[in-house]
Amino acid sequence: MRLELPFPNKLLWPNGRTRSPHAKARVVKKHKAWAHTAALAERASAPAGEHLQLVATFSCKPAGPLPDKDNAGASLKAYQDGIAAALGVDDRHFAQPVVLFGARVKGGAVTVEVRAL
Repeated sequence: MRLELPFPNKLLWPNGRTRSPHAKARVVKKHKAWAHTAALAERASAPAGEHLQLVATFSCKPAGPLPDKDNAGASLKAYQDGIAAALGVDDRHFAQPVVLFGARVKGGAVTVEVRAL
């Protein structure tokens, strides 16, 4: 299963800061809904099995440094929760995500592949 998702908001990254926890909660909810909707649309091509892994290819924004892989993987948590909900599995069954970096694109994007282990 392959999902095209927006680049994670800066508040989803481990070093993202906000003065209001409600602001982060709204961002998490929005990203989780995007992943849930995309996964529902592609559910027919979902891999069988209980143990899954996300392979995320980050297409970063044109300016700025590339993020490190640990932070990029952590920024996927809301997406992982939305995908797990759409597939009807507990997200604890996901292995550590594999993070790759692709070409830079305007606005940034993330391509997430869900694979069975």
